[in-house]
Amino acid sequence: MEQLFPVLFVAALIAFVMMKQVGHITGNLNLQGDTNAFDKYSQFSVAIQNHIRAIKLDIDSTKQIENPRYILIKDCNEENSIEKLSDFLRKLVFFETLLAKKKTSNEIEGELFGILSELDEFIKQNCEDGELLAEELKDNLLTEYEG
Repeated sequence: MEQLFPVLFVAALIAFVMMKQVGHITGNLNLQGDTNAFDKYSQFSVAIQNHIRAIKLDIDSTKQIENPRYILIKDCNEENSIEKLSDFLRKLVFFETLLAKKKTSNEIEGELFGILSELDEFIKQNCEDGELLAEELKDNLLTEYEG
């Protein structure tokens, strides 16, 4: 029994060291993956911003756009809608900054999903043919994300 204790102690020590090493290695892999993912999320954020700017330009009555795709429904307040789109832009700019690198891929994806869900709802509720336009936007963004 006395001989078993040192053997168990050494085995536990070896297991502890191995767990630390594996944790250290996998932690480095996650950081490298997040750096690559950060660039992809940053580029995707820019693509979303470009679409939002196009929507904002279409619904702004002070800009004389021929054949705008996005037209507000009659009951919708233009000023509030433009402000809401500006809020989306402000949120998306975050993903281009260094602060976004401190977040994990899952956190960034969750925040992007939240913004895209709000944008989808905004288009459906405030634009003529909102369902169709929201679906087109989803398809375009999916293509840009995968490309």
